[in-house]
This record gives sequence, C-alpha cells and structure tokens, in this order.
Amino acid sequence: MDLRAELQSSLAGAYAIERELGRGGMATVYLARDNKHHRLVALKVLHPELAHALGAERFLREIELSAGLQHPHILTVLDSGDAGGQLWFTMPFVEGESLRDRLTRERQLPLEDSLRITREAADALDYAHRHGIVHRDIKPENILLAESHALVADFGIGKALGGGEHLTATGLVMGTAAYMSPEQATGEKEVGPRSDIYSLASVLYEMLAGETPFHGPTAQAMLARRLTESPRPLREVREAVPPGVSLAIDKALARVPADRFATAADFAHALQPTATTPVPFPAVAPPAKSRRRVPALFTMLLLGVAIGLGVLFAWKGKQGSGDAGLTRLAVLPFENLGDSADAYFADGMTDEVRGKLSSLGTLLVTSRQSSNQYRAGSKSEKQIGEELGVRYLLTATVRWEKNGGASRVRVTPELVDVSTSATRWQQPFDAAMTDVFKVQGDIATEVARALDVALADSLREQLEEKPTQNLAAWDAYLRGEEISGALERTDPPTLRRAVTYYEQATVLDPGFVRAWARLAVANGFLYANGVPNPEGAEAARRAAEQAMKLAPTSIEAHIALGQYLRMVVKDFRRAGVEFDSALSLAPRNPEALAGAAVIGRTRQDWGPVVDKLNRAIALDPRSVRLHIQLSGSLLWTRQYSEGQEVADRGAALSPTNLALFQRRAMLKLAQGDLSGAQGIIRSAPREIDPASMLAYVSNFWDLYWILDESQQQLLLRLNPAAFDGDRGAWGVVFAQVYWLRGDSIRARAYADTAQAAITEQLRQSPTDEQRIAIRGLALAFMGRKAEAIEEGKRAVAALPISRDADNGAYLQHLLVRIYIIAGEPEKALDLLEPLLKVPYYLSPGWLRVDPNFAPLRGNPRFERLARE
Repeated sequence: MDLRAELQSSLAGAYAIERELGRGGMATVYLARDNKHHRLVALKVLHPELAHALGAERFLREIELSAGLQHPHILTVLDSGDAGGQLWFTMPFVEGESLRDRLTRERQLPLEDSLRITREAADALDYAHRHGIVHRDIKPENILLAESHALVADFGIGKALGGGEHLTATGLVMGTAAYMSPEQATGEKEVGPRSDIYSLASVLYEMLAGETPFHGPTAQAMLARRLTESPRPLREVREAVPPGVSLAIDKALARVPADRFATAADFAHALQPTATTPVPFPAVAPPAKSRRRVPALFTMLLLGVAIGLGVLFAWKGKQGSGDAGLTRLAVLPFENLGDSADAYFADGMTDEVRGKLSSLGTLLVTSRQSSNQYRAGSKSEKQIGEELGVRYLLTATVRWEKNGGASRVRVTPELVDVSTSATRWQQPFDAAMTDVFKVQGDIATEVARALDVALADSLREQLEEKPTQNLAAWDAYLRGEEISGALERTDPPTLRRAVTYYEQATVLDPGFVRAWARLAVANGFLYANGVPNPEGAEAARRAAEQAMKLAPTSIEAHIALGQYLRMVVKDFRRAGVEFDSALSLAPRNPEALAGAAVIGRTRQDWGPVVDKLNRAIALDPRSVRLHIQLSGSLLWTRQYSEGQEVADRGAALSPTNLALFQRRAMLKLAQGDLSGAQGIIRSAPREIDPASMLAYVSNFWDLYWILDESQQQLLLRLNPAAFDGDRGAWGVVFAQVYWLRGDSIRARAYADTAQAAITEQLRQSPTDEQRIAIRGLALAFMGRKAEAIEEGKRAVAALPISRDADNGAYLQHLLVRIYIIAGEPEKALDLLEPLLKVPYYLSPGWLRVDPNFAPLRGNPRFERLARE
C-alpha cells in the first residue's frame, strides 16, 4: 500500500489509480485513468527487485523501442516512466479476458479457436521479430482476448528484461517455466525469435490438450523434463487434432532452435487449414482422399502441396522453340502489410497482375506455383532469378485499409533487374478500393513500358480489363483461390470449401467468367476424386457451359470445359479439342499444356506428352504437380532412369508430397528393386503422418504389399476416416492385406463390407468403371467367381485401352488379378501379356517382386514374361 501511495503521488495529475487488477511474477497491474485523454489504461509497475536489477535508463530505453510496435494483434505501449524508482508503463485497458482466464474456465479450447488465437499471436510475434524485438515471456496470461481476437501484451517487459548483464548478475531468468524454451531454461544470455515460437507452441499445446507439454510440481521439474524428454504425442490426448497440426507443434517444440520453424509466420502458416505459403517443412499431405483405388486423375493430383525453401536447384526443362527471344519475368507474391486475414487479397493482386503480364506475347512470365515458393523467403534476388531462370522480378507491398465504408488499397511495386540488382521501375499506387482493378492494370502497363514492350490499343484494353464489376464477387473468388491453392489442392474436403466461395462469386456476379471456370474445374475434381454423383456432374457441366457462353474465346473457359469433358464425361477427343483451343490462345500456358499432355496419355501419344510437360516445366520450373505428371509419363514409357531423376527433383522440392513419395517407390519396383522401394517407404520424413502415408500407399496403385510387418499392423488399425470415410476403399484395402497375410476369413469379411459400400456408390454413378472393377475384385475375394469376372469384364469393356490408354490399362490389370484369385491363370496371362507391350507401370521386374502374381509363378508363359 505504501508503494501504491508513492506511485499515485508521483503520477498525480497524469494518472489516477482506481484499483489493482492483478499481480504476477514481474509486475503489479492497476486500472488507471489517463486524465489527459480521459480513458482507462492498464498501468504496470515492475516489482522493486526487478526495477533495481534493471535500472531506469535501460528500462526506459527499451520500452521506448517497444512502443514503436504498431500491429493489430499487439497491445501497444502508450506511456512509461520512473516514479521515484518505480518503473512503470501503460497499455490500453482491454475489456475482455486473458487466455489464462478462458483456459481456467474451459481447460481445453475448440480446435478452430485454438488455431485462430495462435495464428494471430504468431502474426504479432512475426511483426515484432522483424523489428528486432523478441518477447521472451509468451504465456496465456500475456495473450488477451478482446472481441474474439488475440492481443499479445508485455512486449515492453520482454524487450527490457531480455538478455542483459543486470539480469545475469541477479540470477534472474526471463520467462515462465511452463512455457520457456530450452535455451531460456539453461540461462543463455541471448535468445532469438525461435524461443518465442517454442513458447507459443507450448501455449497451443495447452489449449488443445488441457495441459502444458512439460508439466511438473516445480519449475525445476518442468525445466528438467524439457531438457530430457519429449512431450506426450498430442493426438494421444486429443484425437481430433489433425496430423498436420500435431506435426507443426512437434516441430515448433524441437529442443534445438535450428530444428524449429525459421519464423513465426511459417509456424502460423503450417496451422492454416489450407497452406500455400512455403514453410521449413512442407504442409503434411492429408489421408488418402480419393474415393478411387487409382487417383482418377493421378497426374493432376497434388495432396499436401508444399515447397521446401532450402531447395537449391531449378529444373532447367526444355525451352519452347519460340521462347528464345522473350523477356523472362517472375511476379513474386506481393507482401501483405495489413491484417493477416487479408493475405488472400494480396495474393489476388499478385495473380491478377501476373495474369495480365502473361497475356503479353513478348513476356515469358513464371507461373504462380513456382513464384509462390518465394513468399517471405530469405533468398537473394539473384538466387531467385537463377532458380527460376528469369531476368526480372516484380515484387510489391500491399495494404488494404478498411475505414468504415471508405476502404483504400496501397500498392508499392518494384521491378528489379536480377543481373544488376538495380531497380528498373518503382511507383506507389494509392486508390479507393473501388479502383483496385485500375491499379492492377496500371501496374501491368507500367511494367510493360519499363521492359520496352510495345502496347497496341488492343493490348492496352486487355490490361485494363476488369475480371468483374462486383468487388464482393471478387473477394469471394479470391477466398476460393486461397483455399484451393488455385486448384493445386484437389482433395475432396478442400474442394468442398473452395466450391462454396466460387459459387458465391457466381451468384454475386453471374457474368464473372473466371469464377464460373474455377467452379467447373473444382466440381470436376470433386466428382473424380470423391464419390461421383449426378449432382456433382451436373454442377460441373453447368459451370463449364456458362463460362463458355459468357466468353467463348476465354482461355479459362476452354480449360474448364476441357477438364469437365475429361474428368466427368470422359470424352477425351472433345476434351483434347478444348485444350488445343486454349493452347492456340496461349501457347505458353502451363495449365493448358498439362491438360493437353494428359489427353495425349489417353491416346498413347507419348512423344508429344513428354514434350508438352517439359515445356510446361520450363514455364513453371518448381511445380510439384508437373514433376508428378512427367515422372509418371516416364514410368509408363519405362524410361526409369529419367523418371527417377524427375521424381527425385520433385521430391527435393516437396519432401513430404505423398504422390512423389510413392512414385519414387514405383520406379524402383518397375526395375525389380523391392528392397529399394521398401527403403523409400521406411525413410519417409518424420513430418509425414504415418497413418496418412500408409493409407495413401495402400489405396493408390494397391501397393499395400510393399509394407513391412509393423507398417501392415499399423495400417490394419486405421478406420474409414483415414480414407475420407470411404468404406469401399477402406474395406478393399483391408481385404487385400488379409489375403496377402493368408487370413482368408478376414479377407472375405472386409471384401463383403467393401462390395456393399461400392454397390451403394454405384447406385449414384452406375457407369463408374473403376468402381465396377473394384467391386469385381471384392467379389473375387468373397469367392463369388462368376460375378467377379463379369464385373471385371464389364469395366474393361466400358473403358478399354483403345479408348483410354491410361485408366484402361489399370482396369485390365484389375481383371488380371480377378482371374488369378478365381483360379484362371491362362485367362489372366492372356490379358497380362498385352499389358507389358503397351505403356504402363507393369514390367518384367515388377512381375518378379509383386506377390499378387505368385500363383502364376512356375507357369512357363509367366516365367517368360518375368525374364524379358
């Protein structure tokens, strides 16, 4: 009370202390009134021993620096001073509660709330770290919740007390035992941003688990556990936590700082439901989402797209014959300077400017997939230019200022010549939000002029063209783009969320061509990679036709119709016409090149397929999707060394991508190297969730048989949720595994479950060839020989190799397996022999190691095939 009276006396005239709000290990907090501004503030006073150890000069100097932090998720320092030896500072008084209050009341928080609070706090930390300030005491007490948003408090104390000789002399350590990093616990003088990341991960762990990662009866016990133990796996405590979130927390809690995320922004991004920003370890691929045994569009599938920032190579694919004289440019992700929730808006600005520049015939613009890897990265302009093979980089900062109804957008672009690191052009733009499309057109126009690109009137009009007249529709479209990663993420749950926003955009502006096109492709992927149904097919058709009706000469409309015809109708001839039309409008469009390549696969036109994919990679050199497509094409044409090189390069870009992970194993199997394939599976990066990996490998391409005993045991403990709730896929995988293990009773039981589920699915889509064939496989395991063979033959007749060389070969392969299980070896060989003469992944080496062909071993015809 004496100290409070002294404080009030020293502050008389400036602040009136009303009451004590709380007392912690470092300070006492009072509610005070700022007499000058007539507002309530939180006034914090350091405990005397801390004030004495620190000294007024250092405290005031560091608080002044921290007061410069202005961020929507940081509780700003308003004032500070020395009141007769009592060191104090004020912050806004927040009418809400601390995260500690909420945890005390609820113990465990909902997943969405926990992740949102953490992302907002991480955004605040990232901002502070970029300004040279480390908090050093992140804990629930220092995260305030106001209007459902998080505010990080006490940056002033954290900076003032961090790493000083005064603290060393008194033996005080900055931080709170339950949350401090190992380097803090051991008393290191200097701790960096990764220490705050560790502490924030500890807070998130507590929000989800209801306990801290290293709890104990004393501070010493907690610190000792932190240095000697690993935290209890989060998903053991709470199964609902997604594998990706659990792995992100594990990484953030790494004992060695260098093993954690490099920045708080990377940590925040890893916690996003749909991550597109590169992080030190890539976003983890989700469980096998496709409802089909083979990813129906496996060459387009990219689950868990993620790009490692440490990759130092650039794929120098074959350049298009007409590209030599073109100016090469990359548009890097524009930096969002506003609210973190507006990041999608900055991405939309980037894509729009990139798209406008790509339409100019004399510029060769690196595509979104490759450019987006350099978001908030540490690489130099020269490094980026070399990796992308470009002469110029366009960067920009974007701030969307929302002031009631008068929103404004501020964009500061810069065009850099990579060879000299000199700025070729720079110009700030400040406009009302209603003029955002004009700003985009102006930026593209000025860049073109800076690069000496001659602009005819028609090109100038093209650059000034608005994608929509409705800003709300554009906003919804951008949110769909953010969720889908511009349709790089094609797993059904992600697609369903994206479709909602694309639909909203078309409702708000029925003339929005680009939104209709995206809606068509998203619904097409959802139909192909999920459970197909008439409603999904109709939604894809309606959107594609509407896009063509609105803009029959639009590249996006032709691609959308081509994808619909390919994925839903399976009219590959007409689909090819649409992709060729898109290429005639934009010969250097990677999406059109990739689509045309996939159509070429169905026709067995393999030379142009590889050429188109090489050209696409030259335009998009760091696209994981294109590496998946090209390595698959090389596997099918049995060019194993070339395929291995491409797959390895893709895996270096994205070490946790399951499609490339499996492709590398398949290339080993095709060469008869079973141990090599198993080694790849065993060496899976720790960031890959084992359940996701096993479900994927066993479901796609039926590679359950390369799993070792422990992996099979883990696989057999999974439930249908690991297969996106598809009991047909789950049941047939289990049936095959038990058949392989010689347990025919369980194999029949799970086969029965699978065929019942697939029969129900076929009521919705009676012409789905893959499901028909898989139902035949399940019937074969059940001993219903005649029905099984009939189903397999029906599938092959509906989609023969002559119509679709890609998926038709797989259906014939399934019929071979049905004949083997049914005890018809000669009929199996009649169909197996031609499979080895057409492009497909089966090979003599594969026959030698695949146990599914064991019943044929000893048969002279089979032995000849396996030797050739």
